[in-house]
Amino acid sequence: MAQQGFDLNAIMRQAQALQRSFEENKAKLKKETATAQVGGGMVTATVDGEKVVKEIKIAPELVQDGDVSAIEDLVVSAVNAANAEIEKKINANMAAFAGNALGGNIGNMGDLIGKFLGGGKSNQ
Repeated sequence: MAQQGFDLNAIMRQAQALQRSFEENKAKLKKETATAQVGGGMVTATVDGEKVVKEIKIAPELVQDGDVSAIEDLVVSAVNAANAEIEKKINANMAAFAGNALGGNIGNMGDLIGKFLGGGKSNQ
């Protein structure tokens, strides 16, 4: 028998709201970008939230030197640095999203789960 105050429909609505919010957040993250410069600004790489390289800029003087190996190394370093930066942004965003989702922006999901698991209000 269901506990008094337990509303499975409310949990389902909250779960659907959480799913919609998660998908919106994911779409927002895809549009984020991160840019990194290496070699004293000689090479710049920009990636998006899906870690797709959107732009590479190479200073003309680096190309004039003709050191292809150095250019290749700097491009790899710039892309790796930009990917590390976007990863930080994604992790910070997802941590905030999870905190908001479980803490209140999605409603009282914690309380509903607490009731479902065997009590009144959750201790969160």
